[in-house]
Amino acid sequence: MSEDASLRAAAYGQGRIFQSERDIQITEHHHHGAPDTSASAIGPASVRVALSAPLRAALRDREELREELLAALGAGSGVHVLHGFGGCGKTAVARWLFDQAAPSRVALWVDASTESQLRAGMLAVAADRGASPEEVRAAQEGRRAAADLVWQRLDVSAEPWLLVLDNADDPRPLRDGWLRDSPRGTVLVTSRQAVDPAWTGVRARMHRVDVLPALEAAQLLHDLAPGDHQPEATMRLAQRLGCHPLALTLAGGFLSQQLLENWTVEEYLERLGADPVALLDRGAGLESGARERLSRTWQLSLDALAQRGLPEAMAVLRLLACWGHAPVPVALLAPSAVRTVEVPGLAAERIEAGLNGLLSASLVDLIEIPGGVGGRRIRCVTVHGLLLETIAAGVPEEQRPELYGAAAALVSRAVLHGGDASTARLVEPHLLALLENNVSASRVLDAARRVRETYDAAGRSADALPFAAEVVRALSKGKVAEDVVAVADVIALGEITHMSGDFAGAEPVLKRALDAATARAEEAPLLQADACVQLSLCYGKSDRNAEAIRLLHRAGEIRQRLLGPTHADTVETLVLQVDNQYLMGNYGVSLRLAQQLTNLVPNLHGERSDEVTASALLVSAAAMWQAQVVRTPESPWRASITAPKANAVADVGAQALSWDLVWERAQTALDAHVVHFGPDHPRTAAARHNLALAAWEHGDQEKAIAEFRRTIDIRTAHLGAEHPWTIGASGHLAHCLALRGDTEEASPLADRAYADALRILGPKHPTTVRCAAAQKAASL
Repeated sequence: MSEDASLRAAAYGQGRIFQSERDIQITEHHHHGAPDTSASAIGPASVRVALSAPLRAALRDREELREELLAALGAGSGVHVLHGFGGCGKTAVARWLFDQAAPSRVALWVDASTESQLRAGMLAVAADRGASPEEVRAAQEGRRAAADLVWQRLDVSAEPWLLVLDNADDPRPLRDGWLRDSPRGTVLVTSRQAVDPAWTGVRARMHRVDVLPALEAAQLLHDLAPGDHQPEATMRLAQRLGCHPLALTLAGGFLSQQLLENWTVEEYLERLGADPVALLDRGAGLESGARERLSRTWQLSLDALAQRGLPEAMAVLRLLACWGHAPVPVALLAPSAVRTVEVPGLAAERIEAGLNGLLSASLVDLIEIPGGVGGRRIRCVTVHGLLLETIAAGVPEEQRPELYGAAAALVSRAVLHGGDASTARLVEPHLLALLENNVSASRVLDAARRVRETYDAAGRSADALPFAAEVVRALSKGKVAEDVVAVADVIALGEITHMSGDFAGAEPVLKRALDAATARAEEAPLLQADACVQLSLCYGKSDRNAEAIRLLHRAGEIRQRLLGPTHADTVETLVLQVDNQYLMGNYGVSLRLAQQLTNLVPNLHGERSDEVTASALLVSAAAMWQAQVVRTPESPWRASITAPKANAVADVGAQALSWDLVWERAQTALDAHVVHFGPDHPRTAAARHNLALAAWEHGDQEKAIAEFRRTIDIRTAHLGAEHPWTIGASGHLAHCLALRGDTEEASPLADRAYADALRILGPKHPTTVRCAAAQKAASL
């Protein structure tokens, strides 16, 4: 036998071959057993039946995609790839198109989840399209190119066809010639891989299959579990599940198949808890495969990535799971940042490979969010919330401290040392998530305080509030609630709660802070004064002005003793007394205190001198406005302010007041606020409100209405439409419009302001009384 011809023979099935060369001894072995029954040898039972679970309900949404696929089917050629996140319904769309194909064309279905199943299925397709048993046998035995045989038969098929290659999550086998374009039919592939040479090689048309819109998701739940469920609860459940089709299907399946219990949607929602996966999996059928269980569907992709040499993908996902569901700026994952920490299982130089693997498997997405410096867009990573919860629940207990420590260090670094404020703001939700997960390392708390103070200084109380609350909660869980720094954090929480408009909610917080500060009076006496000042503000807003003044006297004594009479913090207590005195109807007293403030302002010192000066100018102008209204019987505001005592009327009468002077002081106060706080700060809005009132009485109605409108705009943007201060400005604007004869605009504005004030503040609150007066004026 020649060297070239040696050892070329092959045996198939139970055949025998004898070969020899030179002096080699041959020993014959006999093996008795069943013939090869692997998938590649026997093939699937059918390629004319969709090898997927039947649709449990009609497809929701996807109208545009379905129309496009139907059009492609009608055109009769082309390769289309449905790609996306596991469980989002790629196979369901393919199954729908498969059902639509008959009777106009042959519909063929191949399971492409493994190379052997793909090969066996495609050879069965060849047989279906007319290949002889001998041709198929030769392809099975390697004596003929299998892929060429399949596509030869498809290309000459007498009937047009649709070929579905389902679950091609590893497209590498398809690159060996199994995926081609043909003039006789349409190919539809489902895969989690968004990018692969297999797709580009055939110029495949890519179609992203994502989660459902909220309305369609809620409708799908209703389709799967019809019954007397509250629509609002169904919508909440759909949103809680992130509108993820598989999760919705599992939840609907569970609710519709209960035998021993009959949970409502609300009860199901309550029992989902922080780790919903176990409950969701109970909605799978008894014979459901891994792809039909939430606990396994994503793990399949991660296992495939690990087999491709990307175990870092899981480490990246675990790091992302430590944070919130909000987009994560890629700067947070930069190798330069990751090198500063120790992330279990993740080297800084491999993080990009891991992230690219997750992107290719559709486990994460890249998006760009506007708002960066100079109008640039900020690139972020997004992950479905249920996937994050699933991964977080599966983190080994021994890795949690190190993993969460690394996540905390990266977030804190971005907040405390990040140069781009826009990127820092995108990191803030992840800071909150760490605090909610009981990660209360000092650097995390410091970062949360930084965010709280930034928002508080900008007048954005609603944004500051969650950080203030989480800092206090974290400290209380750590049993350090009575520490001096912790007491200051409680005072800050009370102040921000009050500024956000929740006067009733702020009071118990500040009472607790005052008790804790009093207990620490020897160690930190100024804390006690701070708590008194903030609690006085709550009392003043609830018409308990006498109590407020007593607290201010107490705070003033402490600050004067420790800081001196002209320190800004000491003078602040006098500023607040002016406010409370005229709210009690003591207009003469308030004017005398205002004059005292005027004398002190030039000598103020301390870090907050400019701020307190602006406040002193504003309360002095407001006191003058209130007193002048008392002296002006025809003023439209007279009936809605506190009636003064008889001796207070006499005191007011003795003052040298005029609307010209009131206007001048109000304008000076606004100018000071604009300089210190900026034109659109909520505290500047208070000065605008005061100027608007003075402008009306001064005879400049257009100026008054313009300032009221701007005040409402600023307060709505920073505090919300239902904040008491926004409602108060709305009531005043409605009153002015009514007095000017613009009842068409005034009437609905007054009605809304009065209804909001009545609901939020109660019938006796001064703001409610003023809104009632506006409503009456608008109805005349």
